Amino acid sequence: MAKSLHQKYTFAKRDPQADDGYGNTLTGWVDQFTVRGDRQFLRGGEKVIAGRLEGRQPIIVTVRQSAVAHEICPDWRITDARSGETYNVRAVEPSKNRLYYEILCEAGVADG
Repeated sequence: MAKSLHQKYTFAKRDPQADDGYGNTLTGWVDQFTVRGDRQFLRGGEKVIAGRLEGRQPIIVTVRQSAVAHEICPDWRITDARSGETYNVRAVEPSKNRLYYEILCEAGVADG
C-alpha cells in the first residue's frame, strides 16, 4: 500500500571545513538531497511525554527507499522544506514491507 508523501524534506550532513587557527575544526551542514516524505508525531509513552516536557518533540519521518536515502545516518539532520524546522536524526530503520525508511528524529534539541 502506497503512503501519501506530501511534505518535502532536505537531508544534510556535517562537513568539516577548516581549522579556525586555534586547533578547532569548523563544521557546517551540506545539503545532500531533497525527497518527499511524511511525518508522524509520537504521542505516548513515558519517555516521549518526558521529552515533550523538556521541549523536545520526537517524530517519525517516512521516505521511500532509494540509493540516496540509503546513505542517511544518525549524525544527519532533516529540514522541512515548507516550515524550515530542523530535526536531528536519531535512528533509521526500514519499514516492515521494506519500501520505506522510517527515520526517528527529534525537534527542539541542539542543532547537531
